[in-house]
Amino acid sequence: MSNRKIVDPNLYDANYYYHDNEGCHEYAQGLDIAIHPKYKHVLEIAVPRQGDEILDVGCGRGELLYYCAKKGAHVLGLDYSRTAVDIARQTIQMLPVEMRSFARAEIGDVADHDFSRRYDLIFMLDVFEHMNDDQLGRTCEKFKKILKENGRIIITTPNLYYEKYLQPIKMALDLPFRFLKWTFRVLRGKYRPKSVAEFMRNALKVKVVGRGEAGKALHVNVCTPGKIKAMLKDFKVDIWCEDPSWAPISLMTRKWWGRQIVAVARRG
Repeated sequence: MSNRKIVDPNLYDANYYYHDNEGCHEYAQGLDIAIHPKYKHVLEIAVPRQGDEILDVGCGRGELLYYCAKKGAHVLGLDYSRTAVDIARQTIQMLPVEMRSFARAEIGDVADHDFSRRYDLIFMLDVFEHMNDDQLGRTCEKFKKILKENGRIIITTPNLYYEKYLQPIKMALDLPFRFLKWTFRVLRGKYRPKSVAEFMRNALKVKVVGRGEAGKALHVNVCTPGKIKAMLKDFKVDIWCEDPSWAPISLMTRKWWGRQIVAVARRG
């Protein structure tokens, strides 16, 4: 692996993958019982087929390896966290015996990895934000070499516009509802404030959910749609944002300010 600056792989430990990572609850329930909406959605976009060659960059626990192998595709999961690769290899063992050879997981940084084949599909789900600009630039150069002529790259990543602007606005607009909620709690006897000041602090508090120090150490490059498009300048890119919220401001702004960015890139 390159000595260039990357997020410390040791930060991605077993606790992160089993307890503090999106999709961990569905993984614990069983991959054939529950599928996280993130994976369901990208599989609907990608429609992997039997015989496809697929690369999953930052494969984590290996859910996509499992689901794509069950479609009959040949899939490589790449991650520079040894813990992730160990878990992904355990996930592969959950496949029916006859399908296990369709999937494999290897340790490596996609920007420096020596690939022996080209790919129909490249997934990069919630990985973009964990890579610095230099790493992303080298990764996109690598994609130009390993993506097949009619291949696609599917990227999901958090939206900086949402985190910086829309989320705080939504919290502020929610103040009247928060005030009513805390008022009803008092009237129903579920909350007894010690003073009017304490009640007002709770009822009018605007708290934007952050990632904490540990999360900030991992999420080093939360991007905007424009930045992602610029990074993928050598590809034809369809890019949009999604937000499950039905709040009026989310409905009005989700195209560019939605919580999640989705990009589908093809050869230019």
